Order: sequence, then C-alpha cells, then structure tokens
Amino acid sequence: MEIAIFSDIHDNLKNLELAIDQIKARGINKLIYCGDFCAPFVMKQLGQSGLEIHAVWGNNDGDRFKLTQIAAQFPSIKLYGEYIGDEDCLLEIDGVKIGVSHYHFYAKTMVKTGWFDVVCFGHSHKSHKQKFGNALLINPGEIAGIFGPATYAIYDTQLRGSEIITL
Repeated sequence: MEIAIFSDIHDNLKNLELAIDQIKARGINKLIYCGDFCAPFVMKQLGQSGLEIHAVWGNNDGDRFKLTQIAAQFPSIKLYGEYIGDEDCLLEIDGVKIGVSHYHFYAKTMVKTGWFDVVCFGHSHKSHKQKFGNALLINPGEIAGIFGPATYAIYDTQLRGSEIITL
C-alpha cells in the first residue's frame, strides 16, 4: 500500500489540489500530514478530499480551535496534537509503525528509539530521506513551494521504500 506524506501547505490551495489529484490518480487514499495547515480553509479542502488523514500541528497553525472544529466535520481526519509516537498515541498502517512530528529535533530523536519503521517530519520545507538502522526518517518538503519546489513524499508499506515527488 502507498501512503502520501505532505507538510507545510501554508495556504497554497492550488498546489494542494494538484498534489491531491496526483495521489488519487495513483490510487492512494491515506495521507500523513506533518503540520502547518495555516488557515482553516486548508483543513476544509483536505476534509473534502475524502482521504484518510493522520495529522499533527505545526508552528504556523494559528487558529487551532477553528481548525479543530472543521476537522471534526470530517470523520476521515484524525488530529493527533503535537506528535504521533508514544504508547498513548500510536499509528500503524499496513503493519508499518509510523511516528510523526512537525519538528526535526523530535523526529530525529524518535527515529533513534527503534520503535518506528518510519518517522515523518516537516518544518524545514526541504525534502530529506535518511536511514537509521531499519527505520526511515523522511521530510516530504513543502506543498507551498515557498522556499523551493513544491514536493511531497510517497511511502510504500510493502516495499518499505519511498520517493519524493515534485509538483
């Protein structure tokens, strides 16, 4: 199964729509989101996508109350708070244990624990992949395209491989 990984939308609805269209064309229906929705209308567009979404907060998610209200309208969106990755907050998809944070300093610590197969993060707006033992640390880059090309990642749970996609 393929899973899409997005981060740092920063209100760019055009790029978000393009990325959603691309992953749907590949038959992908699950999305891990590494934070920085920014405005509530982004949450609405994500909810209307019909994707199963597992998301954490970023540092630019200003109106978390309104974002949470909108997410609650879509049963397909699960908000985890600041991170996914402890005994009270686990994410396992197709047998793959996944940790998620917006911040690299949390993600780098999480991947070194050996508890996860994949740890996803955002914040830097730069795509990055690195192996730590059997675990993968991955930053999908930014959907927004603010500091460089707009990118996202795909992770294949069967092959345990990943790729960075440029919009």
